[in-house]
Amino acid sequence: MGDSQNGATIDMIRWTFAVNSEHRAEVEEHLEDLGLDVLVRDDTHFVVTWEEPEGSLDELIETIWAINEEPFEITQEEFHRQNLVHYHYEETGESVSSDRAVA
Repeated sequence: MGDSQNGATIDMIRWTFAVNSEHRAEVEEHLEDLGLDVLVRDDTHFVVTWEEPEGSLDELIETIWAINEEPFEITQEEFHRQNLVHYHYEETGESVSSDRAVA
């Protein structure tokens, strides 16, 4: 298992994986209890998103492997906020104004 390759804070991760269908409900319930967004397709294929992840990802992965009673491959995508733009209307002659912030 791996660590983030750079020092930037991870704003969201997305995992995709498939589990043993006999343990699908247990894995899904555990992830939802932790507050993760879980989508299950075809009874075994998971797409899990976790905003502002905290704690040890490795420990969570080991826990869901234990629930599944065998390890499985997980694809992890990490999303980092690079730029945040807020657009708003101003009545000073300009119709659109923006405030920029870099995270």
